[in-house]
Amino acid sequence: MTFGEKQTNPEPETGLGWRGDMQADYLYPNGAAGDKFFKNLMEKETFLACTCPECKTIYLPPRIYCEDCYVEIPEDKWKEVVPEGTVRLFTVAYLNAEGVKLEKPWVMALVDIEGTDGAWLAKLKVKDLKKDYIGAKVKAVLRPKGKREGTMKDILYFE
Repeated sequence: MTFGEKQTNPEPETGLGWRGDMQADYLYPNGAAGDKFFKNLMEKETFLACTCPECKTIYLPPRIYCEDCYVEIPEDKWKEVVPEGTVRLFTVAYLNAEGVKLEKPWVMALVDIEGTDGAWLAKLKVKDLKKDYIGAKVKAVLRPKGKREGTMKDILYFE
C-alpha cells in the first residue's frame, strides 16, 4: 500500500474494514487539569505535574484522578516542574502529513520530563540529522510570554 491509498477490506462482511471515505471530526477539550496546565504555562516557564496520593505516580500532563488507582488527586499534590527532560526516542520526518517532501526535515522526539513519570511528544531542534539523540538532555523552548495562547503550540520545540 502506498501513502494516501485508501485502505479497504476485500471482505467487508467480516466487519474488519470499510469501503470509501470516512470523515472524523472531533474536538478534544483540555479539561480541568489541561486548563490549569496551560494557564500555568502562559504565566510561567514551568510545567505542572501531580502526584497520586496512593501509588505515587507523578503525572505529566496532570490528571484530576489517578488512572491506575482511580483516586482523586487533590490540589496539594500538584507541583511545578522544569520543562526539561531526556530524549527517550526520536524520528526524522522527511515528508509532511500529506506525503509531500518537506523543504527541511525535522525531528520528533518523545521526551521524559525530569521529576515525573510523564513524557512529552514534540519537535526537537537539532543541527545534525545523522546523530543519535537518545539520552540527550533537552529543554522546552516556549513562545515569548506575551504571545502565549494557552495551548500546546506554546511549546515551540525542545533543544
